Amino acid sequence: MAGRLGEHAVVIGGSIAGLISARVLADYFDHVTILERDHIEPHPVVHKSTPQGNHLHVVLMGGLQVLSGLYPGFGEKLHAMGAVPVRLSQDSPIYGPDGVAFSLTGGVKEPRDLGIQLYSQSRGLLEHCLRQSTLSLPNIHAECDAPVTRLLETKGRVEGVSYKSNGEARSLRSELVLDCGGRGSHAPRWLAEMGFSAPEETIIGVDFAYSSTRFRISDDNGKLGRVALFGGPAPQFTRGGALAHIENDVWLVSLGGRFGDYPPQDEAGFMAFAEGLPAPQLYEFIKGAERVDQISHFRFPTSVLRHYERLPSFPEGFLVLGDAISSFNPVYGQGMSSAALQASALGRLLEERTNSPQGLDGIAAPFFTKAAEVVNTPWTLAANFDFAYPQTTGTRSSMPSEIVRYFLALDALTAEDIEIHKTMVEVFGLARPLSALWDEPVRSRVLARMNKTDATG
Repeated sequence: MAGRLGEHAVVIGGSIAGLISARVLADYFDHVTILERDHIEPHPVVHKSTPQGNHLHVVLMGGLQVLSGLYPGFGEKLHAMGAVPVRLSQDSPIYGPDGVAFSLTGGVKEPRDLGIQLYSQSRGLLEHCLRQSTLSLPNIHAECDAPVTRLLETKGRVEGVSYKSNGEARSLRSELVLDCGGRGSHAPRWLAEMGFSAPEETIIGVDFAYSSTRFRISDDNGKLGRVALFGGPAPQFTRGGALAHIENDVWLVSLGGRFGDYPPQDEAGFMAFAEGLPAPQLYEFIKGAERVDQISHFRFPTSVLRHYERLPSFPEGFLVLGDAISSFNPVYGQGMSSAALQASALGRLLEERTNSPQGLDGIAAPFFTKAAEVVNTPWTLAANFDFAYPQTTGTRSSMPSEIVRYFLALDALTAEDIEIHKTMVEVFGLARPLSALWDEPVRSRVLARMNKTDATG
């Protein structure tokens, strides 16, 4: 154990954020209890309260780095359970109206091995592997079918939770309660009930929906890659798709659309939507394939960011993490990695507190500041992509023309220089902050490119 901060910590929610957070807390508390409202099976399965669970999921580079640090050999274990290794951008073609590319903006036209390996698998398998890894620690215990009903609080300090188990009311005392209850977190209501302010919210109306299913696809010549994206640039194109090779040698196909242009749930409609994508290749890959699963549909109307870092006061013994802070448009695959990075930030703060007489007192303010710093990169990236569509609602911030010129020059360099390309992928993969795109030597190279462009007209 790194350093003891308490006897007991309770984590509300046993999904991705809750499991990772419990692993972090296990280094600082004698016992950690996870309370999960759903029933959990001892095999890969999608929670009934995770409606997006049947769709495409990815742990980005930054998230995988956190998991590999907390669970040594995590990637290898995931692979052994059936996950498919993916080399960016060698195994991840992007099909658009103008052909195939290997970067998001389309500038890189040939596959490159950036030395970055991710894994492709279902959400169910990922969560099952993570649950096994977390619950292998002797001081972590999980209860399922155990919804938390309220916080136990005395004079502004949270001292535990009340919950239900088999319909019977129970309670647990603890020095810290961590709410990883997701987008539907009750924390704002609980704060109000305790006399604290609920956080301000930033809301972006993205009006996105997707439908997903699984196919068996013959790929004898390997032309599919491992994970392929299909779409076109905003705002002209509102629909896209993805094809991912996952466990059990099947292919997960997700179709997405915005602003009423939603993929249907029936087979004929699903196939017609795929045929109407800006890039026709996805339809060609699946039109003769065997569908082996139902078609699942999920609609995501708004991205929500709760500004806990702005609150003037917060109860002692209580924190909030993951989608309960920031719920992103799922099309960018940022949520799980953002949660992992928030948990990692919490771990660093707890480590500092082991050498401080404060202990856990006053930990909310510095944690929420660190969590806001983590969230800034994925939220900004997602918002910039979402606001490329005029139909997106929310407060828009105009981008100065000089910044636009900077990114155009950066994109041009990405096509020419593999190191610049790798830096871009690391930022978009949450392995580096957004500010890395302005750090040296990237900045000098981009400015030189801008000056060259100005000189040549």
